[in-house]
Amino acid sequence: MLNFQNYLRQICKYGIAGGIGACIDFGSFSLLVHYTPVNYIVANAISFSFGTLIVYYLQKNWTFKNQSGKNFNIFIKFLSVVIITYLLNNLILIVCIEYMNINPIIAKILQIFLSFMWGYSINKIYVFQ
Repeated sequence: MLNFQNYLRQICKYGIAGGIGACIDFGSFSLLVHYTPVNYIVANAISFSFGTLIVYYLQKNWTFKNQSGKNFNIFIKFLSVVIITYLLNNLILIVCIEYMNINPIIAKILQIFLSFMWGYSINKIYVFQ
């Protein structure tokens, strides 16, 4: 039972940390799309970068409490996952906005939800094992 509680606590922490990153990502994306002439793909790159930096710090130090001392290796793994996630995020946005004619804000919400599910799994198994 203790393992399940720890697992549930970790998922909650992941969700909170990811939620903070998502709010930063979503907020900056929304501001850029609505108040600047920046293309949504460029806006996504900027907003995703802001959110990613915050999430790395929180996931490493709070969610997974990784104190292995292998910070460079962990960061490289995290960065590789982020790059793959970023490419998937753009693909989701392009498909939703260009091919399905979904509002960019709704598309971004969908993209964040899908990223959450993918992100926890890959971070738990590969990055912060």
